[in-house]
Amino acid sequence: MDKVLVTLTVFFEDPFWVGVVERIAEGSLSASKITFGAEPKDY
Repeated sequence: MDKVLVTLTVFFEDPFWVGVVERIAEGSLSASKITFGAEPKDY
């Protein structure tokens, strides 16, 4: 059976939330950065 490792890291990079997905399969690393919306405000 093939082994695949996937990680998701979420952090706040003012003023946005950012997610980084890393996937390792068959000795190859793939990565993707996702920028989410700004932090919600209470008005």
